[in-house]
Amino acid sequence: MRNRRQHYLRVRSRNFSNAELKRIPTPCVAIYRMGSTTPTEEITSVARHIEINSPEGCGISANKILMKQKFDEAEVRTPKWFHTDDNNLENFKNSIKDKMREWEGDAIVKRFNSSKGVGIHLINDDDSLEAFIDLLRRRNDNPENYIVERFSTYNKEYRLHITKDGCFYACRKMLKNDAEVRWHRHDNNSVWIIEDNPLFNRPNNWDAIVEDCVKALNAVGLDIAAFDIKVQSRLDSPKWLILECNSAPGLGEIGLEKYKEKLPEIINNKYQELINNE
Repeated sequence: MRNRRQHYLRVRSRNFSNAELKRIPTPCVAIYRMGSTTPTEEITSVARHIEINSPEGCGISANKILMKQKFDEAEVRTPKWFHTDDNNLENFKNSIKDKMREWEGDAIVKRFNSSKGVGIHLINDDDSLEAFIDLLRRRNDNPENYIVERFSTYNKEYRLHITKDGCFYACRKMLKNDAEVRWHRHDNNSVWIIEDNPLFNRPNNWDAIVEDCVKALNAVGLDIAAFDIKVQSRLDSPKWLILECNSAPGLGEIGLEKYKEKLPEIINNKYQELINNE
């Protein structure tokens, strides 16, 4: 009898640290997109296949404007924001001023494709606003490439890794004691605290936060993604805000092990759906 061919997960990712996921065996051709928007027909010509994360979902999550629109449509909790198609820099500057007065707070300006803290600017006074507008002018960059978001003062930040079934892995992102930039957290100025560490400090309404993330996941059209969340410091039913989602999160050693456990579940569920529909 002819041996059945062994398949392995086809991971579409630019991050070589995720290569270990390619060792996951699959029952048929299976594609896992980590940020990739490559069309299916350019990856495989096999009709019988399964896909984890669609190219459309990855495209939405990579574009902060589209992502925020989907968040609003699903009515998930996310910071107030606005986007303009008016590329007049003076008008853009005045719009930011108006929004800061309306919000009674500072603003964060993010390029639509920013990541890992690059392309993100804090606007907290006239000088920082003028400096940002001058930067756009020097770079010949347009306001339509940015979203403006109300700066959240919630001082706890978490990253939740989410599927339609809920959260399977989470970390708290805490600033290092010697961090010079303290208004946003990224790998260079923060440490990651896992759930079994007392400093994780899990809110008592965690299930509601996870439920909101699942709603956002479905709105964006992904099967699995990481969500950055800011949470009030109080433990008694704190408010939260979903900042953004990421279909291609960086994974450390623990994260890789968690994904190696979770992905086979997703693959098997999708395979059962596939054979049930044949």
